[in-house]
Amino acid sequence: MVSEPPDIDADEAFQFVLSLHRLLRELHRAAPPDGLPRTQLLVLVKLNRSGPLRIGALADEVGCSQPTATKVVHAMEEAGLVARAADKADKRVSWVHLTQQGRRRLSDVVRDESRVFVERIGDLEHDEIELLLKSGAVLRRLTEASETDIRQIPREPQ
Repeated sequence: MVSEPPDIDADEAFQFVLSLHRLLRELHRAAPPDGLPRTQLLVLVKLNRSGPLRIGALADEVGCSQPTATKVVHAMEEAGLVARAADKADKRVSWVHLTQQGRRRLSDVVRDESRVFVERIGDLEHDEIELLLKSGAVLRRLTEASETDIRQIPREPQ
């Protein structure tokens, strides 16, 4: 049963989200994924989470057009990060899946960013580190419960 959300100060929520963005930007800058374009990184993450996907579904998940997804997948195939397999029932359809090399590449990016994160929090007090790490479980619940497609969120008129 879902309860009513507590009263949340809008400015505090804004500052929290802004801080998350800043932290992620710092992690990405400090541990760049060695020339791996952002779209390719997103493809690795999506395939790791979902398993094999068709190109159209992958384009939807990553937020790009189908022709762009096809080009990205082609480049990733050439790099050995993904492979395509024909659908057994419909040979016109192909499924994109991670290769072992793709899994290792994603693992390397996550490991490097985690290392930078650990270095970054080293100056915090012990109880702050404990609280921050416990909040990770809450953040995982938020992100895994319902992956909201940000393209579906209405924007305020400009």
